[in-house]
Amino acid sequence: MSTYKKCLALIVLLFILLVSVVFAAEQPVAIFHAFDDHYAMIESYVCELSNQGYSHVQIPPAQKSNPDKSWWARYQPIDFSVIEGRGSETDLKKLIDKAHSCGIKVIADVVFNHMASLDEYRELDKFPGLSKEDFHQRCDIDYSNRGSVMNCWLNGNLPDLNQAGKAVQTIQKNHIKKLLTLGIDGFRFDAAKHMPADMVKGYIDYIDKESNGNTWNYLEVIEDSGTKAEDYTWVAAVTDFVLYKESLLKAFSAGGDLRLLKVPKAVDDRRSVTFGRNHDTIPETNKNCIVGCYGDPTDSYLATTYVLAREQGTPLVLNWDNYDSPFIGYGARFRQIMTLRGRNGENVKENVLGVVDSPNVMIMERGSQGFFVLNKAADRFDVPSLDMTLTNLEGCYRELRRNFTVAIQKRDDGKRYVTRWGRWTRGGLEIFGREALYFVREPWEQCN
Repeated sequence: MSTYKKCLALIVLLFILLVSVVFAAEQPVAIFHAFDDHYAMIESYVCELSNQGYSHVQIPPAQKSNPDKSWWARYQPIDFSVIEGRGSETDLKKLIDKAHSCGIKVIADVVFNHMASLDEYRELDKFPGLSKEDFHQRCDIDYSNRGSVMNCWLNGNLPDLNQAGKAVQTIQKNHIKKLLTLGIDGFRFDAAKHMPADMVKGYIDYIDKESNGNTWNYLEVIEDSGTKAEDYTWVAAVTDFVLYKESLLKAFSAGGDLRLLKVPKAVDDRRSVTFGRNHDTIPETNKNCIVGCYGDPTDSYLATTYVLAREQGTPLVLNWDNYDSPFIGYGARFRQIMTLRGRNGENVKENVLGVVDSPNVMIMERGSQGFFVLNKAADRFDVPSLDMTLTNLEGCYRELRRNFTVAIQKRDDGKRYVTRWGRWTRGGLEIFGREALYFVREPWEQCN
């Protein structure tokens, strides 16, 4: 190859890399999961999500589906060419436009693995645009066998699509394109582990091409004996069921120990979608609790506050929990502030501190810019003195919900202590039972 051609090839490569950087979609600050809400309802409150600190809202599947009114029916597609999920195409467009007007991006849930289980579609060629050859043969899933997981019918009765089929890809890519045309900003792929990773990658590549790389996408991957998150992390971000099952359930359930979270078990990917609980981990929506459920739903509120306080991961917050908890909305705001300060070059590194050795109380610093305190016990936790010398924290900090200030100062001996907890007459730390507090660094004058 001539020197000229080599230089030209290099220029083209640099241009491609530059374009990919320019169009790379930013990782969400926090995603509000508008679980099973109608599009008109989401439109009515979506701008309030912006005020709370959320960057994205995830909506129910949009395709025409099983007409049953239950939430799970939205995950049983009938016709991908028709928008009839929790509202019409007009309803969805109005929601997207309203969300964009107040800075919220919209993630669409797509169900590409299977179709609906209904008597009128027992003959598989009754599904619009599909034939019997577009489906795998019916079989029950053996979760220790990857081939079975990808080719057998979910729950034993949901017809499993063959993503290699031309008709299947055409129908589903047309659905993606329609959603992008309406203004959708990202996609969540339901039941992704039941589809071959290279096929899912094909859909992600198509999305990136059609959106100029401006969408943020993730995959539902629930690990089992035959499937690991790493089987799909090379394709896109995945749901972090490892953090949920191996760390959060153990730490926040009755008798659990928060010290497990000093080094939590989690998917090794800082993009992974983290959650205190989601719609698969609620007894009301998953009575068998296959992936585990908390005995007390308020445990999940506290787990969610921890997820929002972290630097790692992409928090997904269930709408029910956001409504019912007094502090989760402030966690979204805290994360938004920490994210913005991190982008401005401030130190916001996540670190669970050892200044309190307790199974029920946690203190996490976010560099020098903020900190988080959690008490999962029923009783108040109160210590009159708190040594912060080995932390990055110093200065004045304001609690976002209760609006009181804390001062951390260096003494004459060079050590740093909490010298003000709400008032100058007391230092240390005081937190009520079942409480979470978020502190953000302020100018020193705010503590005077």
